[in-house]
Amino acid sequence: MKKLLLNLGLILFSFAVFISCTHDDTPIVTQADPGVGSSTDELLVKKFSTTPIFDGDIDEVWKEARPLLNSATVLPAGDRIIPLNGSSNGDTSLEPTDLMDPYTGESYKYSLRGGHDGEYLYLLFEWEDESDSKDRQSWFFNTETSKWQQENKYANHKNDKYYEDKFAMMFPIKVNGNYPEGFEGGTCTVTCHGGLTEPQPGEKVTRHYMKNEGELADLWHWKRDRHALAEGVDDGYVQWEDDFGKASANGRKNDEGVGPYSTSMKFTDPLTDLSGPKYVIPNKTNYYWIAQAEIDNGSALEVTGIAADGILTLSDGSVIDPNGDPSYSQGFGNKRMPSIIVNPGGQGNDHRSEVRVKSSHTGSGWQLEIRRKLNTGDPTDADFSPGQSIPFGLVIFNNAAIGHAQSNFKTMKIE
Repeated sequence: MKKLLLNLGLILFSFAVFISCTHDDTPIVTQADPGVGSSTDELLVKKFSTTPIFDGDIDEVWKEARPLLNSATVLPAGDRIIPLNGSSNGDTSLEPTDLMDPYTGESYKYSLRGGHDGEYLYLLFEWEDESDSKDRQSWFFNTETSKWQQENKYANHKNDKYYEDKFAMMFPIKVNGNYPEGFEGGTCTVTCHGGLTEPQPGEKVTRHYMKNEGELADLWHWKRDRHALAEGVDDGYVQWEDDFGKASANGRKNDEGVGPYSTSMKFTDPLTDLSGPKYVIPNKTNYYWIAQAEIDNGSALEVTGIAADGILTLSDGSVIDPNGDPSYSQGFGNKRMPSIIVNPGGQGNDHRSEVRVKSSHTGSGWQLEIRRKLNTGDPTDADFSPGQSIPFGLVIFNNAAIGHAQSNFKTMKIE
């Protein structure tokens, strides 16, 4: 039986971590494995003696891979300027000032291992997280207003976190033989721009885009709920934007391919002008997404009407009356409705889905096995051909939409 090689709750490597945006505060490993050893800043990718079985379990061959052991920490990101949550109704006093609050200061230990078989890059990414966060902006019934409402996307306080776990990695793409300016020294930080001007309602004033026209970075973004069926990441890229300096400048793009999810889960009744969930699965409890297949086979029903008292009419003529029913209450109601529709996506057959992921939550953290071809031939993908040292950065989102913990200034050495 395959065994978990690394339990982040009982980690065998003790290390002190000091995170900042300089190279001078490199974390210190106070104890190392006498076998393969470990590193705090270099991911060593050697050729495996035997190709791992790509199934999410940890094969014995992973013992050959030297782990990069470190922590990711949530750092301040600058003022919000204008409210981001619709529930705030324009009142800035209801939301924290810094963009990353109330996550600022949180830190999560992680282990990252790598290897290749001459065709594919394999990564084993584990990080500590006691909860499998899936409650992403669920719909609940507000008894004070008699209206349906979604949990906030951006947490206003410590007890206002209703989102999914995520991670992202960023690698530079060589254009005409050159990496993006500053990426080798700054990794993800060179693409992040704050203090942007002219924000519109709901727009953040910190965005990702490249410093110079023509530059590119490869961006992998895994989302726990939205990739539940796809078993991949959103493989995308970051590019230059002509409206640089403005809050509208969003350089993050997805590679071509099938989108594995939709967040269009809002229905507005044309008669009452009231809004609520677009689809529901009657009497289902503790569900956080609806699969497209459930819509197609009729187990998920479309909402066709929302009365003034919040009663929902469904496509089969049945109704859901939330009044006096705590099952639809904010925060703990077990019949709250999902905010997303998911599907299997491209399953590795298009550019958006070519980074494959097998994930599991162990009870104390996340365990992800990741695979991608060393060289896909796509100009918007990083090239992981052996013989290179590639700078990269990663972030971990713990039940957060934007409150990500950073671990930058890392290097992948591919032998």
